[in-house]
Amino acid sequence: MKNKIFSKLILFIFLLSCGYSTILTQKEYLFEIKYVEKIGNKKINSFIEKQLNSYKSEKNSKKISFNIILNSKLTKKTISKDSKGDPSIFELQITTDVKIINNIDNSTVEREINKKLTYNNLTDKFELSRYENTLIKNLSSNIGDRIISILSNF
Repeated sequence: MKNKIFSKLILFIFLLSCGYSTILTQKEYLFEIKYVEKIGNKKINSFIEKQLNSYKSEKNSKKISFNIILNSKLTKKTISKDSKGDPSIFELQITTDVKIINNIDNSTVEREINKKLTYNNLTDKFELSRYENTLIKNLSSNIGDRIISILSNF
């Protein structure tokens, strides 16, 4: 009994002092986003903008400020069909053209970010629709992470 308590206590101490921290939760960034313009797919752009909102600032500060223009496009393709001709595997691709404008010297950086994913068809179309929305949200989140990484390396 004492041995179990002692081993749990040691495990607890090691877990507290491991120094784990998430990658993108840095306390202070050297940039801020002033304005985000959205063109194209509204759903994808809103997911990306929600992720970028924590870096938005309306007040004037000494940080580098950027304006961002997002142009997103969603493509869904049938990759494979079964013997009846019904689709069995789909591919979901999100293409986002990002234009980042530095407000200090008006320099611009343009990048095209592509994310794609294949998935199997489901018999329940409602579940398939929910699953596709989850995939779109996850891919959009990955694109938002990529934009943050571009801004932090600017």
